[in-house]
Amino acid sequence: SARFWHKHVLHDIITAGIIMHNMIIEYKCDVDATIEDHIEVATPEVKMVVDENTRFQEFQSRHRKINDKEAHIALRNTLTDHLWDEYTNSDN
Repeated sequence: SARFWHKHVLHDIITAGIIMHNMIIEYKCDVDATIEDHIEVATPEVKMVVDENTRFQEFQSRHRKINDKEAHIALRNTLTDHLWDEYTNSDN
């Protein structure tokens, strides 16, 4: 799914992930801890889609659903109604 992102955006995302990972490791690092042996886990089976055309069409279908303006408006209105009901009638 990364093929549809721009390279500079992917670079920024990966760089941010690496920086956060290193910050977490430094924060949680116990210098005196013993090193544990690596335990091997069975590799899960992954079903690959060979047909790139089908894969791209599925992507386009999902993209159209996300960008459906009517669905966006309906969800926005429903959320607005819910928030009004939730917070206008509360005692807080």
